[in-house]
Amino acid sequence: MQASVAISYFHRKIGPIVYYSFPEDILTEDEKSRLAEFMDQIYEEGYFTHKFGKLASMNYYFEINSEWARGNKEMLMVSFVIDKTPNQMEEAIFKEFTREFAEKMKTQKNLFKAFYSTEDTQVSEADYPKIKEFNSNIRFWLKELYWTGVEELRERTEEEKWASIMSKKEIFNVIKKLSKGPISNEDLQKWFEVVFPNYSFEKIIEELQEQKFVFVNSIGQDSYVLLVKDVSIMRVPPNCVIDLEEEDSPEMSDLTEIYINEVRDFFETYSPSSMDSLELFTIFADSKKYNIITQLRQGPLAKDKILSLYSEDSSKELLENLEFLKQKNIIQDFSYAGEHLYLLKTDIVLTASFPEYLKGLLPKETKGYIARAYSYRSITSNSDDV
Repeated sequence: MQASVAISYFHRKIGPIVYYSFPEDILTEDEKSRLAEFMDQIYEEGYFTHKFGKLASMNYYFEINSEWARGNKEMLMVSFVIDKTPNQMEEAIFKEFTREFAEKMKTQKNLFKAFYSTEDTQVSEADYPKIKEFNSNIRFWLKELYWTGVEELRERTEEEKWASIMSKKEIFNVIKKLSKGPISNEDLQKWFEVVFPNYSFEKIIEELQEQKFVFVNSIGQDSYVLLVKDVSIMRVPPNCVIDLEEEDSPEMSDLTEIYINEVRDFFETYSPSSMDSLELFTIFADSKKYNIITQLRQGPLAKDKILSLYSEDSSKELLENLEFLKQKNIIQDFSYAGEHLYLLKTDIVLTASFPEYLKGLLPKETKGYIARAYSYRSITSNSDDV
């Protein structure tokens, strides 16, 4: 999927034009012109969508106070452009995103100066620093809107989809109970209603059937619930440990030694548990925490580099997530060569397979294939926690 963001304004001489778009090479000049023209059709603040060619835009038209514009208002429009028709949920999300962007713009005193240049008679030399500052801020906010939007539109990985299901405590415990063998629907419901009286047993079983986790088989008067997909989660040493070991760099040798010792010390005392498994599923179900882990799988990240991509408000949330992952022994921070670095302390791996009680019924030659097909890394879990 292709996506971009843009902010347009009403130029005093030219009319509606795109002020800035990001990524800069996505929209053609013709597409920018067609996008900006939508401003001529809007007469009051608010959200609207529009189709042009193969693209669809989700837009918010608004005005900001201006000492230099006719009517003392600058007319602006922020747009999120994608190459597909947005569904209702996406529209609701981007209506809120673009509205919040507009509100942020409105609260910035003298921001109107960003839409003027040295060619305008209103601009004096004393205005140059502020124009440059506001220009930089708007570009930064627009990039932040882009990355936030792309995250919402991103198709979730299989890992995330499984984790989203397994992070629900009631489902986690049902799967754990069924992993020991088939249970009659009646007995499972009695157990469930005692342990989780505030949840609907029928809805849980319906969801698990839809996701192909369980199969309900009726034999005569009785119905039995069978687990057919057993999803496990576990901590493993991160691959970037191996990469650092293989990197022949004297500059990195001290960091590599410290890092490897941290990882080794953790796994020497680590003991998998059901509580840890449920917590790991919950972490993977959180897209922002999941993104941090996937980025750190590639290797160390400098704190300053990470924070440079976010605004002050978003940086606060990011730092909270980093601290949370540190407390859960998933990442570790290091001060090295004048830099504050984050590295993975433990990676997390999900595997899906037939439950043990069903594996004995499978033809011998299929077992290895099934294990390989449903594992994200070539490892075998011996944990009985999930």
